[in-house]
Amino acid sequence: MEMIGKKVVNLMVVISTVIVVVSGLMQEAHGELDICRMPISSFIPCMPSVVQPNPPAPAPKCCETIKQIDEKCLCAYVRDPLMPSYGMDKTLLLALPGKCGLQKCPS
Repeated sequence: MEMIGKKVVNLMVVISTVIVVVSGLMQEAHGELDICRMPISSFIPCMPSVVQPNPPAPAPKCCETIKQIDEKCLCAYVRDPLMPSYGMDKTLLLALPGKCGLQKCPS
């Protein structure tokens, strides 16, 4: 009986270690997610402006973020074929820099 108890404790230690390691890796991966060297969370204020129907003009906080980004990187990023799968309108994405007072992405 004691042997079974030790095996259960050892198994629980291994499972706990795996959970801690996997959680750490997931958190690290989430923390590194960015667009053109900007945290993806910086783009949250831009979301309403790139989703149909009737998108509003970009919020000032959105434009602050857009103005901090390398325009060439952003224009290349918004052409990513996966953008529509995230619910974002490609045409609205390409127009976003122009709406924030920067040069528009070439079509």
